[in-house]
Amino acid sequence: MASVLELLPATRIGVKYPGGVFKSERHFLDFVIDGESLWEKVGKPRDTVSVICFDYSREETVQAVNRLPLTEKSVVPGDRRPLFICSECGDIGCGAVTAFLVREGESIVWKDFGFENNYEQNIRLKEYKHIGPYTFNWKQYESALLQAVDNLKQAQHSR
Repeated sequence: MASVLELLPATRIGVKYPGGVFKSERHFLDFVIDGESLWEKVGKPRDTVSVICFDYSREETVQAVNRLPLTEKSVVPGDRRPLFICSECGDIGCGAVTAFLVREGESIVWKDFGFENNYEQNIRLKEYKHIGPYTFNWKQYESALLQAVDNLKQAQHSR
C-alpha cells in the first residue's frame, strides 16, 4: 500500500541567546508521511529544516523541490537527494539528511536515509535504518510537489 505525502507548514523557532548568539526562525514545508512528521523524526533532532524553506533563495528552493521527482541533478554524491538541510544557511556542507529516491513505474520510493555532507564520502546510515522505505503513488507525489511550488511562489509574493 502506498504512503501518502503531505507538505505542511512548519516553523523552526528562533532563539536569541545571551551574548548575541542566535538561531534564526525558519518557515518551511515539512514532509508529513501517513500523518507523521518526518521533520520530528529526522530533521528536528539535527536542527535542520526541509529543503522547501521559504526563508532561502526562491530559485534554489524551487530547484530543491525539482530534485525530488528526479527532474534536477542531485547536489550530493551518489545521486542521493537532500531532504533536510542546515537551518541557518541551507548549505549541504553543514550536513544534510538525505535519502535515495528511485522511480519504479507509477511509484517513487524513498529509502536508505542517512546523514552526510558534500565533502566526505561517509554517509551515516545506521542511525536512520528505522526510517522508511516509503513508497508513494507517483501522481499523488507529483501533485503534492507542484502544490509546494505554488505555495512557495505565493509566500514569496506576499513578502
